[in-house]
Amino acid sequence: MPKLDLHCNIDEKMFSLTLFLTRLLSGLTLLYITIGCLLFYREFLYNATAMGLPLPVPAGLALVVAELFLSLLLMLGWFTRPAAGLAVLSTAGLATVFFAADFNKLYVALLILLAAALLPSTLLGPGKISLDYSHAVRRANKKFRG
Repeated sequence: MPKLDLHCNIDEKMFSLTLFLTRLLSGLTLLYITIGCLLFYREFLYNATAMGLPLPVPAGLALVVAELFLSLLLMLGWFTRPAAGLAVLSTAGLATVFFAADFNKLYVALLILLAAALLPSTLLGPGKISLDYSHAVRRANKKFRG
């Protein structure tokens, strides 16, 4: 039986552009959820109390600010893998409180879609269009300078 030579040629520029666009759109979605939580903060805290979560104002605000920074880190491509992994968890928590645990089919589908969009950044990293890549190149050039 002849040996098959099957391989996938990946255009590295397009791959990095795809990762960048995925990170950017996911980060903008996270930013949208975060701004919604900040604009409707009273409802957010009321929903947390109604769900039985004793979420004081500083802790709730810290959770929302953490989500804000995770979305910015994700869009910039800085600490991308941990930011994407933590963003899935924090978004699920924030969205659950924000929607008062009213899980309808559309909400669950959108949350799964957001997790799917963050999965490539979590597993593959940021790509070339990121601060992580720029920092790694700078460190490598400094190390080999002599």
